[in-house]
Amino acid sequence: MRKSCRIDGFFWVVNRITTPLIITPLLLGSAFCSALTYRQLSALFGPHAQNPESWLVWSCVAVIATIAADFATFYTHYLDHKIAVMWEFHKVHHAADFLIPITNKRFHPVQQLFDNAGVALTTGVALGACAYAFSMPIYDNTIIGIDAYFLVNALSFYHLRHSHIPMSYGWLEKWLLSPAQHQLHHSREDRHWDKNFGLFLSVWDRMFGTLLYSEPPGSYQLGLPGNEGRDFQSVWQLYLTPFANIWKSRRKQPLPQPEASSTTTPAIQA
Repeated sequence: MRKSCRIDGFFWVVNRITTPLIITPLLLGSAFCSALTYRQLSALFGPHAQNPESWLVWSCVAVIATIAADFATFYTHYLDHKIAVMWEFHKVHHAADFLIPITNKRFHPVQQLFDNAGVALTTGVALGACAYAFSMPIYDNTIIGIDAYFLVNALSFYHLRHSHIPMSYGWLEKWLLSPAQHQLHHSREDRHWDKNFGLFLSVWDRMFGTLLYSEPPGSYQLGLPGNEGRDFQSVWQLYLTPFANIWKSRRKQPLPQPEASSTTTPAIQA
């Protein structure tokens, strides 16, 4: 078994303990955002009588919640690459040079907190607005939000995304992100870098100019470029290396120089 796979396994075991401590408060936070949005809209535009939702309304809200969750997942992933501090934590995921399904769980807790907070906030606001617009009981929308999270992951074939099974969608990749496209995202090649951030829909990548279509397998290598991957060769390094890198980068920053005075000292007359 490759070392990267063994690290994934040990890291997954440890994260099984820590992840619920992160996810549970965020799910409650999403419900809070939903209720707060509903309350604010009611205060601004007047209350709506709550009606039992029909299957058509429930389906529409589920689609809206799924799209909102998918966009939030895309955008937080985009920020994981573009914000220097977050990239240090996201390197933990990209350091894997061989993809297996549990690589999908190889995320630093700091990144998990950042990403899931973004999804919880976005989905919560969207569901609160839907509850008000469709006069739905707010607690039903909380359930829909949780369902949307799992639905997006299921539709994305997330187990195959982190594998070496090159499942592509052909012409549908213009609209849906295939596992093969996400595998490109893990490539260390320059031409693939910072591409295919999406989870389910590829329209977000098209909008941001980051979409790449799948390529034949075996034409690229996975992992971090250069020798960066050598700092992520144990479970402890996965947890601690991001903090060490951030500390080093801060120490390398030049100290601010004092501004030159606009006034000159008059010469002393002899």
